[in-house]
Amino acid sequence: MIFDQAAKRSVIRFSTYPIFKYKADLYAAILLFITFISTSFAQETPPLINYPSSVYKAHNQNWAIDQGSDQIVYSANSDGLLEFDGASWKLYPLPDRQIVRTILCDETEIPSLPGKVHNRSAKKENRIYAGGFSEFGYWKKEQDGQLKYYSLSKKANFASLKTEEIWHILKTPQYIYFQSFSKVYRYDGQSLTELKVNGNFMFLRFVQNRLLVQMIGKGLYEMKAGKFQPFPGTESLAPTIVSSILPFSRNRILITTTKHGLFIWENGKLTPWNIGISEELKTNIINRALVLSQDSSFVFGTIQKGVYVVSRNGTLKYQFNKETGLQNNTVLALTEDSKKQLWIGLDQGIDMVKMSSPVISYQTNDNPLGSTYAAAIWRGNLYVGSNKGVFVKKWLSPEPFRPVPGLEGQTWTLKVFNDQLLCGHNDATYRIEEHGITKISDINGGWVLLPLRSGIDTLLLQGAYVGLHVYKKDSKNAWTYAYAVKGAQPIPIRQIVRDDQGTFWLGHAYKGLFQTKLTPNLDSALQWKEFKAPKDLPSEFSVEIINWKNRVHIHSGNAFLEPGLNNKLETSADFLPEEEPFKVLTGINNDWFKVFMNRVTYYSPGKEVRNLDLTLVRNSETVIPLSKEYYFFCLDNGYALYNRTTGEKNDEPVSAPAIRKVANLRNLTETFSIVGNPTLPSDVRSLRIMYALPVYGQNIQYRYRLRGLNDQWSEWTVQNFVEFTNLESTDYLFEVKSSLNDSITSYRFSVKPYWRETLFARVLFAILAALAVTALLVFQEKRLARHRRKLIEEQEEKLRQQRLSSERQIMQIQNDKLQSEIQNKSQQLSNVAINVVRKNEILEEIRDELKQVKAEMGQQLPNIHYQKLLHSIERNVAGKDDWILFEQNFDEVHEQFFKKLRQISPSISPSELRLAACLRMNLSTKEMAPVLGISIRGVEIKRYRLRRKLDLDAEANLVQFMMDI
Repeated sequence: MIFDQAAKRSVIRFSTYPIFKYKADLYAAILLFITFISTSFAQETPPLINYPSSVYKAHNQNWAIDQGSDQIVYSANSDGLLEFDGASWKLYPLPDRQIVRTILCDETEIPSLPGKVHNRSAKKENRIYAGGFSEFGYWKKEQDGQLKYYSLSKKANFASLKTEEIWHILKTPQYIYFQSFSKVYRYDGQSLTELKVNGNFMFLRFVQNRLLVQMIGKGLYEMKAGKFQPFPGTESLAPTIVSSILPFSRNRILITTTKHGLFIWENGKLTPWNIGISEELKTNIINRALVLSQDSSFVFGTIQKGVYVVSRNGTLKYQFNKETGLQNNTVLALTEDSKKQLWIGLDQGIDMVKMSSPVISYQTNDNPLGSTYAAAIWRGNLYVGSNKGVFVKKWLSPEPFRPVPGLEGQTWTLKVFNDQLLCGHNDATYRIEEHGITKISDINGGWVLLPLRSGIDTLLLQGAYVGLHVYKKDSKNAWTYAYAVKGAQPIPIRQIVRDDQGTFWLGHAYKGLFQTKLTPNLDSALQWKEFKAPKDLPSEFSVEIINWKNRVHIHSGNAFLEPGLNNKLETSADFLPEEEPFKVLTGINNDWFKVFMNRVTYYSPGKEVRNLDLTLVRNSETVIPLSKEYYFFCLDNGYALYNRTTGEKNDEPVSAPAIRKVANLRNLTETFSIVGNPTLPSDVRSLRIMYALPVYGQNIQYRYRLRGLNDQWSEWTVQNFVEFTNLESTDYLFEVKSSLNDSITSYRFSVKPYWRETLFARVLFAILAALAVTALLVFQEKRLARHRRKLIEEQEEKLRQQRLSSERQIMQIQNDKLQSEIQNKSQQLSNVAINVVRKNEILEEIRDELKQVKAEMGQQLPNIHYQKLLHSIERNVAGKDDWILFEQNFDEVHEQFFKKLRQISPSISPSELRLAACLRMNLSTKEMAPVLGISIRGVEIKRYRLRRKLDLDAEANLVQFMMDI
């Protein structure tokens, strides 16, 4: 094969290398040999994007792919119809969940209803026709943006269809054909017709106004006047299986077969089309084919080796397989979309190739390069420096990369000066030659080489791991090491930029910014200045130096600075701060790049800005102008090339995002119209609005706003939906735009008010509110009146209580006075009783003394006088007056006592009343005897009699009884 022969020639060429100064060791030779044997194909290819089943959430197999007029991509998947709008996938299964084998997107004219006035242009309806086992029909987008399936086969009710599976749908200017391998059904937009075809056949193809098909076991047939007739010159195709029929130049037809290669039909003659990969195509089984609209190249999808892209003259341009990033080598479907992108339906997933992209990349699964840092074109070959060494291959060829022996390891720079390719390497600095390498210095880590004029000579100033170094040409015009720059600090210098004043700005590899001036022959530093943070610049780490429009700019932190007076750094007006941090790299002809974390924006004078989906090597972002046409982008896994000339055709969309779905956030199955100005039910106050821009293979961000809720635009987001809650009853205008252009999509809607939010309800509520206010005022007035009355009543009650309190105080005073009087009376009673007792005792003593005197004197004391005195004494011992006074006082103190006692015992005697009074006063028997004028025995007898009269028990306490009366 071609690639084997190329490998052999390369081995022979390298085996004849002359002995150079630093030979490659045995390990390098073995690595070289293994690389040649294991790598048979290497090329730069357009960007390839994978959509695995884990992303679209359906079956692995995809049998057909097509695109609608609204740019939405659809796939015939084993689980149903897949819909992809660039942001999200959705699956629509067939009614009986059959495998969808084929689809066709079409705009179908809808006939006007009877009695309606016909417009000048018939109404067209976007349909996605689909076929499966015993079923075919179409999906149509409803007003809510969702697809609904309408069956054609069930209406026709063909008996033959019950055992048939629709594998192919073809549109011609007049009809749409649904076919299995033995039946064909023709649809004119209104009715279906089953065509009579004998035998089995492959897929119908409409090529150069001919409807062609291969009858299995025969050649091609052409339909004429509703019948299939043999197509002349194709009888030799009988033993083959025709997989596709394509238009070729000069009214010729290209016929692809599964295992017998390619054929060209011209004027009734069939000839093989033998190209470089003919045998490979036969082996790998062509299953699908198409013609690209961009340059009329042919695309062949195979069963075993993925996709081949071949030019019109038969030259292989690209091959996509598992080694180059394809998910699977079995191709089931091919289609080209409106942006000239190639969609590939696989046995395992869906892939998309951006065939029209000005960017082509070298990124393979077995990439020998690794992360790239340098590149140069020298004598028709592309040299790439990476973390694994230096590799070379013919420029823009599919041949494999070959490692340059002796340059294994980290490579920092590759530059061509005076037709000499110099390499700044981790180990030393080398000159690469056609047959080997030559070490020109032991300087490690040559990051940068800057050519400078010194008189009539040109010198090279190098920044390396340690300080600055100079190279010059020797007598043979070869670059050699000259000397180190004296006075330069021994620091790692990664960047060197010279301004228009001859001052050198130096960037430390990790931390620091320096400024120096050198002698004309660059052998010494005349001055050296270090810039410090935060005095001179925001940060000393990861400083970037840019030569922007012949002016030095410094990127530090998130700020861009430029030297002002006395080289003091001031904020630059050339780069305005953005929300997302970026770096700036310069190109040729005033081109420049903004390098973001996951993308690169390319600016070229007079051209539109382009966004490139590239992620450069972090902290070593490098864009190299290889030629006037190509930029080289260093990536973590390989590299990318950008063609400045083809890149001038900007195919970025000018359309705005589309509203895809509006759903009730509380019930996502409840959707609403996305056309017109819908009014949502009153109970829907939370919405999810989905939107998308059907652009594929690009990182798209969106921003939105909902006027009526908030007039401010949101932050940029990759999310393709937004949710709103607690919406009020009013009119809204939802607006959304993408990061690709400024076009705005608007969606107007309103929320129906609740009954309580209507005008009638508001008027009613106003009236009710007025009545309520009036009632409240009346109620308040009444409440105030009640409150006043209550206050008056409380005041009156308080006054009454005060009067009662005063009366109680008066009564208390009176009671106290009465108690005092009672105490006085009781005291008087006691005094009377005591006086009576004392008087009686004295009288008794006098009586006893008188009796004693009488006894002693006898008749000396006249008897008459004696009796008179004795009688007077006896009469006063129990004086009546004393008892009258005692009874009066006793009655006042112990009110009603005698009366109650007489009621208890009416027969009680006065002497017994006096005894009861003494008992009431709690006098002892000894004290009672003188008061009563009787002896103590007499008192006991009276007590006994009184107890009997009162009918008291022997156990009853007579004194307590008297106390209780």
